[in-house]
Amino acid sequence: MGNNKIKAFIFDLDGTLVQTEILKAHAYGKAMHKMSDGAVTEDYVVASFGEFVGLSRNEVAANLIKMYSSSLSSKFLKDAQNAVEQLITTRLEIYHQMIFDPTVLPAYACPFSIGLLKKVNDGGFIIGLATMSYAQQVNKVLDTLGLKNYFHHIITRDAVEHGKPNPEIYLQMLRQMNLQANEVIIIEDSVAGIKAAQAAGIAVFGVTNSITSKAVNSSGLLSKQFIVNASPELNEKVFNYINQLETVLHK
Repeated sequence: MGNNKIKAFIFDLDGTLVQTEILKAHAYGKAMHKMSDGAVTEDYVVASFGEFVGLSRNEVAANLIKMYSSSLSSKFLKDAQNAVEQLITTRLEIYHQMIFDPTVLPAYACPFSIGLLKKVNDGGFIIGLATMSYAQQVNKVLDTLGLKNYFHHIITRDAVEHGKPNPEIYLQMLRQMNLQANEVIIIEDSVAGIKAAQAAGIAVFGVTNSITSKAVNSSGLLSKQFIVNASPELNEKVFNYINQLETVLHK
């Protein structure tokens, strides 16, 4: 076998395996609505959230505060850092209520990405999870969806200094897996995640959703072969790519 046979998959979590990005968007929207005394609607924030998917919570909050600064309550106008911290705190309270409701998360699971996860597990691939969410939230999501045992390696935002699009989390995962970049495929949903994967030199498929579709498709980062807008195509595109690699190896 050649040295670029695919041996492992790394999955993002939010927006890839479960549509928590949608829940986060609505949580940020509710928080901004509250902090602006109703001047900023939840729908406005949800509509603009796609620009910030894949970034850390601090970066998302700072961007939203900057975007809607003119609409914030007066008590936040003089202290942007306080506004960022308050937005994070308020958003987390709302988001935790959502993910700790056992009826909510299953309704937002991504069946085709989870189907791929189970298929590659059955195929004996090494599987990692690399997410910008923090461990407490990740554990809750995985436990609720019954997915934790599918992963051989899990790296969360707690374990890296730099968030996506910095490749740190993927480079760290390669070290944990003891594999080379050309032996791995990444499944991502966001521009930031795709950039991180590419910066690490790893092949990446962009699985879009209602929040990330426009940004991913217009980014120019991936060819159509590696963009999955219709989720049922995910398995076919991924394994066509693997078969192409195998064909090259055996020529």
